[in-house]
Amino acid sequence: MKTSISVIILLILTCCASTSNSRLTNFYFDESPNKISKSLLKSISASSQRHDLTVFYSKDDSKRIEKFLEGIKSAYFFQKSLGKEKKLIKFNEIIKKDSFCNKIKLSDGKKIIVYSKNLDSLSEKCLSSLNSDYYFVFLDEHKYLSNVISINLKNQNYLNQLISNEDFDQSNFIFISKDTLEFDKFNKNYLINKKISDDSFFLIDGFKNFENQIASIFELSLSQKRKRDLQKEIGNEIKITPRARKDISNVVISSSSDIASRIVPALKYNLLFDVEIYNLPNHFDAWNPAVSEKDLDGTFGLEYPILLNKINLGSSNFETYSSEEKINYALGFDLVNFINNGNDYFGLLGEFFFQGNNIEIKPLQVSFKDGEMNQKLN
Repeated sequence: MKTSISVIILLILTCCASTSNSRLTNFYFDESPNKISKSLLKSISASSQRHDLTVFYSKDDSKRIEKFLEGIKSAYFFQKSLGKEKKLIKFNEIIKKDSFCNKIKLSDGKKIIVYSKNLDSLSEKCLSSLNSDYYFVFLDEHKYLSNVISINLKNQNYLNQLISNEDFDQSNFIFISKDTLEFDKFNKNYLINKKISDDSFFLIDGFKNFENQIASIFELSLSQKRKRDLQKEIGNEIKITPRARKDISNVVISSSSDIASRIVPALKYNLLFDVEIYNLPNHFDAWNPAVSEKDLDGTFGLEYPILLNKINLGSSNFETYSSEEKINYALGFDLVNFINNGNDYFGLLGEFFFQGNNIEIKPLQVSFKDGEMNQKLN
């Protein structure tokens, strides 16, 4: 019996470029596309499939791997529709890990190895011995592997990109997140190289009342308690305007598009109009009809182009994907083009470039004012 079973899909499309290529003519959703959408089409259509590519993956219960692979296929067919070189992409499912290392070393061309779970010791040992023909993609947290070219969205240093803005007060801000793992990354990547005390980091619960959580963070609830105690003491009703913490001028939020659209109104509900709000990527999904630019009025941040700009990539139900599914799809799409195009490729997630063996991404800068969105290159 074979020690492994491989599922190999050869994607072969025979088509010719045409002046009426539907992928180009239907790329824009809007009749008057913005500069970013035009830049995306220019960069994507300029990419070329220069290498045969083998993608190694293992199935999981989530849709992360599924959407990542769909993005790769979409990028491949997009290039084929333009009459680019006829290179192959193979998909090879990892069934038996004991033969995994030999299998990937025997394959030709460039290789993408994608995981959505923590590495086991066998895989880690194998991956640490690979060369520059291999691209390691991890869709969750992972250990740093010094000898492997890798990309991980969760390990991207977006915080430094954000707070390096000349208008950002680095000495006077707090960090709000829905993920406890963000705290270590926050301290590790803090730009001015000093540790932040625990009271500068606040965890929010997406299932609880945001107004109460924000009031607690900014100590507004203490003002209300003092008001109740004083009313009880004097026996009369009094009016007190809560005073927020004076040591905070900027708030950095790392959450998700559905939570971000609720946090900002919660801040306004608590009369915190003087606090500058900065959001990390995946805070606004223009494809989602339930969110509005008005929800984020007065905020700044970084965001992935694919979440801000509606474009047609050939997936008929792309608008129904969650923001996380769109991001995983976009990572697969962009990685294929980046492998072939190299540094400065501008794609669905932003500008791609090498930082040592790590692949880094620069998303767009985005701001919201008077119900309108303004986006520009970072």
